[in-house]
Amino acid sequence: METKEYEIMDRIEHDHFWFVAKRKYLSVVLDKYFSQGGKMLDVGCGTGAVMEFLKSRGEVEGVDMSETALNYCRQKNLKVEKGLANEMPYSQNTFDAVFALDVLEHLDNPVGAVKEASRVLKDGGLFFATVPAHQWLWSPHDVSMHHKKRYAKQDFAQLFAGEFDILALSWIHAFILLPAMAVRLIRNLLNNKSNSSDVKESSAVINKIMSLLYFIEISIFKVFYSLPFGLSLLVVAKKKSSGEVAKS
Repeated sequence: METKEYEIMDRIEHDHFWFVAKRKYLSVVLDKYFSQGGKMLDVGCGTGAVMEFLKSRGEVEGVDMSETALNYCRQKNLKVEKGLANEMPYSQNTFDAVFALDVLEHLDNPVGAVKEASRVLKDGGLFFATVPAHQWLWSPHDVSMHHKKRYAKQDFAQLFAGEFDILALSWIHAFILLPAMAVRLIRNLLNNKSNSSDVKESSAVINKIMSLLYFIEISIFKVFYSLPFGLSLLVVAKKKSSGEVAKS
């Protein structure tokens, strides 16, 4: 990401409806699939908001390639290391859960990152990941965020073939899909070539409105653990044992 995006993210991610909703989605799947007290790793930890959120559930560490991001984390006394998603500075079978939230879309080799997550996970450990969906929604936001692609559901699932069993795979951020489509269509019609991110401060009114919509959306998700459409994809995958991998 651009350096300026880290500054914006650190300022807004505790209160902005998008980041709050992402953590609420994460909370739902954690409550269903993950026991309290495990050792966790946040890959691409950014400025540390997810790590702070996870601290109540166990021991958490973070890894990121950006020194800018790591400095934000260190200011919050979070335990972080510098490293790449495809080559992390941890021993194998170290963690009970690995998180890669809006990370895989930045990588030239996301399959390698998934295999690396498998390496550092214990057998039966869980991998939680989110990515932006729908390549046809590609926009200057993706350019600014240094994305390589947006994912189709089938392509996202394929990343985990062999190493993992998928426990849950769903669209998320459903209600915001149509507004996002409209904004990006208007930008295209206006031929807006500015490579600016959609990550911006939102007003208190917008936050309240979107918080209400997300309350409804996440309440539905809590019942079905799946939504029929959305702007992003969420997966929960369980690492196979070495014997299971050999058989598959």
